[in-house]
Amino acid sequence: MSDDITPADVESYKACIGRTQSETDVVGAHVAALFAATLDRPHSGMTLPPLWHYGLFLTSVPTSALGPDGHPPRGAFMPPVTLPRRMFAGSDVQFLRPLAIGQAVTRVSRIAAVDHRHGKTGHLVFVRVAMTLSQGGEPCIEEEQTIVYRAAGARVPPVQDAPRQPLADGQTAEDWLPTPVELFRYSSVTFNGHRIHYDLPYTVNEEGYPGLVVHGPLTATRLCDFAGRLAGRPLTRFTFRGEAPAFVGQPIRLVGSVRDGAVAVRAERADGVTAMSATASFG
Repeated sequence: MSDDITPADVESYKACIGRTQSETDVVGAHVAALFAATLDRPHSGMTLPPLWHYGLFLTSVPTSALGPDGHPPRGAFMPPVTLPRRMFAGSDVQFLRPLAIGQAVTRVSRIAAVDHRHGKTGHLVFVRVAMTLSQGGEPCIEEEQTIVYRAAGARVPPVQDAPRQPLADGQTAEDWLPTPVELFRYSSVTFNGHRIHYDLPYTVNEEGYPGLVVHGPLTATRLCDFAGRLAGRPLTRFTFRGEAPAFVGQPIRLVGSVRDGAVAVRAERADGVTAMSATASFG
């Protein structure tokens, strides 16, 4: 891995645009049970709640073939980006119909775009992956994920507690304290080997974070559940974007409001910085 890439490297990454991959899985009842246990959310239906599909299509890459960060090797489907850090930057998810438990599901993924930028930390490569999850030939979920690769960069400073700002009119909030056990369980149910979520020495010494990092999709799932409860009806779309890392053992405040048929939610760190922002639509 290298912190530097050349124009030729970028062109080789962009040559992957249009690459597709098709996978099949079964929406097992155990997926719903494990998510419900991990999130402490009751579940008794025959469909998967929003974003619980992240427990499907788990990687089967042998442990010996994983990269030093615990991720599968790049190049088979994702572009062979050589920048060392990989993060889930955000996603736009449309819920067309619920995924039925006990039925087969097919996911077709396509590399939709590759963008190169140069930011404060150096080179950045954004890869957008469009996915469609279908059952019985009917689309159930359409999603476009954004994965960002970046240089190592400077060490991330610890989060310093700060007084919470008062809520604005019409806003609702609830607190969430991510624990090491919750991070471990989420890594397990999604079969996520990224070491920043469970290996503290690696996280601090190799990736420069002050503590274990909360999974972006875990924060998104918490926000999506919160948005659904605020809406009081099924969501039709959920769009989220990571803005700053959140760390284990530090309180996160979920803040949301409903207006004009949409929900705006965010996850605030203990220092008041927004870790993730999202919007949701409902029918």
